[in-house]
Amino acid sequence: MHHLIGHNVNNYELQDVIGEGSMGIVYRAYHHELQAYKAVKVLRPELVNFSDSFDRFLQEARTAARLKHPNIVKVQNFGEIEHSYYLMMEYVEGPSLRQLLNEYPDGLELPQVAQIFTQIASVLDMAHKQGALHRDLKPDNILLTRSLQDDNLPYRAMVTDFGLVKILKDSLTNTKEGTTMGTPAYMSPEQCIGDPIDERSDIYALGVMLYEAITGKRPYPIRSLFDAVKFHGSGNFVAPRAHVPSLPVKLNVLVRRMMSPELEKRPKTADDVFTQLKRFLPKSLEPSTGTNRMIDRIHSEVALEVVSSQDRVAAVSVASSAPDQEVTIHTKDKTQKDVVKPLPYCIVVTYQGSVDRVYPPLVPGQKLIIGRLPDVEIVLDSPERYVSKQHCEIIVELETVRVRDLKSTNGTFLGQMRLDADESYEWTEDVDINLGAFKLSLQYQGQRRGGEAEAPTAVENDKTLIHGRFALRCDDALPQKLPLLVKPIVIGRIPSCDLVLNNTRVSKRHCRVEMQADESILVTDLNSTNGTFLRDRRLMPHQPVVWDSAAPIRVGDFWVHLDEIQS
Repeated sequence: MHHLIGHNVNNYELQDVIGEGSMGIVYRAYHHELQAYKAVKVLRPELVNFSDSFDRFLQEARTAARLKHPNIVKVQNFGEIEHSYYLMMEYVEGPSLRQLLNEYPDGLELPQVAQIFTQIASVLDMAHKQGALHRDLKPDNILLTRSLQDDNLPYRAMVTDFGLVKILKDSLTNTKEGTTMGTPAYMSPEQCIGDPIDERSDIYALGVMLYEAITGKRPYPIRSLFDAVKFHGSGNFVAPRAHVPSLPVKLNVLVRRMMSPELEKRPKTADDVFTQLKRFLPKSLEPSTGTNRMIDRIHSEVALEVVSSQDRVAAVSVASSAPDQEVTIHTKDKTQKDVVKPLPYCIVVTYQGSVDRVYPPLVPGQKLIIGRLPDVEIVLDSPERYVSKQHCEIIVELETVRVRDLKSTNGTFLGQMRLDADESYEWTEDVDINLGAFKLSLQYQGQRRGGEAEAPTAVENDKTLIHGRFALRCDDALPQKLPLLVKPIVIGRIPSCDLVLNNTRVSKRHCRVEMQADESILVTDLNSTNGTFLRDRRLMPHQPVVWDSAAPIRVGDFWVHLDEIQS
């Protein structure tokens, strides 16, 4: 969707991408005559095809527009763009809470925690009273900016992404029973398993954020939905006071209550949380040293220069889904159009031997940071903590891909060779990048550099191209998309399966999909309880059937599609 850079929405030009999430991409947009900025969130195109998507997104826009609060990012317009929909919002200048937490690895000072979280609790109290849940509270959705002239606060904490909330009543945004939405590290136990949720689910997420802000650490080592189900439901986390002995006992108790896996033990309302957090606000209106440091830090990013129409503005757009992308560069004197051709490679990440995710074709000019921080391009987080916060960098050139270690603690290995820090090395498809339990493979798809097409063939150790250019896709699976390699793919409920569907209607090992030498694809039911269906036909157990790629297979309540990967 980066190809939208350069497009105009209500006379605002989309200039660059400032945020991405599972639901949409956020652009910074500029009005040359008014010399003003807006933020424009565009719904991801893969979500547009859901039935009633326009009505749903419109309902969400209306809800966000009616939530009036000085600490909520205002939604100001709604419309259609390039076969998708957008929300236009006020542009908030300043760092996110995620950025601050990355910069303060030992946690924030108590007065700053109280200032930020009383404001968030106030927002939740108002939203809950109007019948709206946020459902995806996380540090990335909290922005810190200048205070208003009359609010007597050192800075404002702004809550965003209320355009994608779950409405409690009379809503068109109800999700199917048994499905989940949100970010696993911050989801409540009931949200993880798809149970009904209420205001206390947002309170749980706020508690996880509060824990992280106080200690600089997350309470659980969560990297997937299955980790979330396991850990959030346990309640077995180290008390924040064990990390910060000076923490007031009452605040320690509040965090533990907010993060209780039992609903009835959590605070009943966000107003209860607000009332208890208020007692930790500074008694004096005179800013402390810590507050002044925080104000200076926030103001350092609130100095966005107003760009006039005569200034040179460059916006390069790269859409990973298209084989050739038209890149528009806007300059002072002219508009120039070039074509950037992606390399015929994608990155496949495996964790402990299982495919974790696939990144789309690489485009010259890209620089991908790999690390443990949530805001890097390729996030590798695991309980082993082998990967550094910013571990290494992938550099995509016109014809080659290079890798550079960023002074990581445990090193970056190209095959068996440990890389020297800050020196780049060419990365080819015949060698993996090894980072502890993670392995990154450069996998070929399409035509060779010489231009001659090469037929898909199996190579030793599963070092293959994306065989037959096919991948399995299911939006509710982990991972959501998985290349079909020489090795068969097992679909089921348990984490050891290749494509995992977390639902009781799915058997532990439900069915198998495999590619034959003639490139036909077979589906085999593994004696599942509720059956595997191809069109309306229930497959007989252990009897392989050729899969007609035009129709998805049904596994429990899920639809698994066979996508052809375009070269």
